[in-house]
Amino acid sequence: MMNNPYNTSGQRDMAQQYLRQQIEQAGPVEQVLMLYDGAIRFLLQAKAAIAKGDIQARCNANRRAMDITAYLLDMVNPTTGGEAGKALFGIYTGILRKMMRIDFDNSEVVCDELVANFRSLKQGISQTLAQQQGQRPGAPQVVASPTSPDGAVSALPRNAVA
Repeated sequence: MMNNPYNTSGQRDMAQQYLRQQIEQAGPVEQVLMLYDGAIRFLLQAKAAIAKGDIQARCNANRRAMDITAYLLDMVNPTTGGEAGKALFGIYTGILRKMMRIDFDNSEVVCDELVANFRSLKQGISQTLAQQQGQRPGAPQVVASPTSPDGAVSALPRNAVA
């Protein structure tokens, strides 16, 4: 059998494998940032689907963004996470409520608002992490990492973005 030079399934498999490796090798904060990127990507897909009038694609993309946000919410412990845990719990809850408006209102504006929210979260965590690393070279601290019920920092399950 001849190899098809236009067959991209092998390239797609390699890309998926690379993504899996990136997720597995990333620390907890980097994994949260990857989840934010995933939510942004799906919200932009939902916005594009609204512009095309593709209700099913909008619903699918928004559902994926909601799944990521629900996962993030589940990882935050407002009881043992201190002020950051309480704040993130409120933020993620509010984001989930707004995501429902995307489907109810078929709103590109809400997509834009939520993308801005995730970009702001991402920027805040990135800046805080950079400041902490600058204060303590070689000893990065976790800013908004998920915690277990006993308060210990936990890594996100593998393939959380895929």
